[in-house]
Amino acid sequence: MGEAVKLTPNGDSPIRLKTNLTIWVFYSSDAFHLHISHELSKCQSVTFEMISFHGLVVANLAHFSPPDLIFVETGPNWAQKIVELQQYESPESNDTAHEASLIVFGNENDNGALKIALRIGAVDFISDKAVIDELIPMLRNLAEEKVASRNLGEMIVFMNTKGGAGASLIALNTAIKIAKDRPDEVLLVDLDMQFGVIEDYLNVHCTYGLADAIANVADLDEVSLGSLVTKHESGLHLIGFKRENSHENFEKIAHISKLIPVLRERYPVVIIDLSRGLDRQFGGVISPATNIFLITQQNLVAVKNTTQILKVLTFEFGITKDQVEVVVNRYEKRQSIKLKDIQDTVGSIKVYTIPNEFKIALESANLGRPYIEAKKNSSISKSISKLADSLQPEVEEEKGWFKRLFS
Repeated sequence: MGEAVKLTPNGDSPIRLKTNLTIWVFYSSDAFHLHISHELSKCQSVTFEMISFHGLVVANLAHFSPPDLIFVETGPNWAQKIVELQQYESPESNDTAHEASLIVFGNENDNGALKIALRIGAVDFISDKAVIDELIPMLRNLAEEKVASRNLGEMIVFMNTKGGAGASLIALNTAIKIAKDRPDEVLLVDLDMQFGVIEDYLNVHCTYGLADAIANVADLDEVSLGSLVTKHESGLHLIGFKRENSHENFEKIAHISKLIPVLRERYPVVIIDLSRGLDRQFGGVISPATNIFLITQQNLVAVKNTTQILKVLTFEFGITKDQVEVVVNRYEKRQSIKLKDIQDTVGSIKVYTIPNEFKIALESANLGRPYIEAKKNSSISKSISKLADSLQPEVEEEKGWFKRLFS
């Protein structure tokens, strides 16, 4: 019999949004504070700031990331405080306006509060006892609108199914191949908080790291972000955690989901190196991913881990099978576990193979020269090129007028 799979408590499908959302919650009572924070924490794609009306200093809000939604609990003088917020303009604000929808929470039988909410521009009035399942349709619609309006880039995750499977080298060489065709449009993000290897594999030194970007996410624009990333001669941009700041890295990783939309707004392609494997603290990265490549090998442990991770991605992160592909690294035809065995095990998911040219890969890592550049004609480079080409948008062939007649 197969292994039992734990289903999510909230319905048949888990809570997953197309992108991360930031919500400011203004509350008057401790009861609402506890209730809404508990409900919002069930959605991994949502980050929220709990802000008390008591002793509120409006100027302090400039330190928070701009919200996509503003939740307000009705209470003493709540409407007056919201009007003051709407009229406030931060002296540090730029010309680019940031719009956020206002949602008011209160007693649905309070017609007076409902009329006031509509008068000050609220788009909805919801019961202060509402649970996350009642909020999800609104959150999903907003996430879809955000993706469409902000033109967020593709986010591609490369994830090891067991230690040392090779996700970092594959992610790196794939990113360089795409960056060659699209210079300055591809960002490689190394999420290893302790043992990131991208700097060594590219023989570069990164002055700043992800902790710096997360700490300043509220103020990041294209110029400031450009000063934090490191630019490689191939046209690839990269950023990762600084190994010497491991304690700070663990503190900052909880806020990574605030940074992801900023990166995707700037870069058409964001490639994530998740070589440490599936970790729930990276839920804000995994859930909105457009593609996930699971890096496995031809051994029983790796294949079993692959099937287990596929279940977790489906039932806990809401990833569909058409978003996932499997890469068999260091593939050899003579191994006892054949390619067909792996394909039968993972089902309808597409499977790529990277040949076992271990010497080339090792030399590439040691010298800091990616094999996609140094060994272009090798089998391993050709297989990476094939994988990278599958991620590129199809270029429509221009047809003559005669061919168009029969299109």
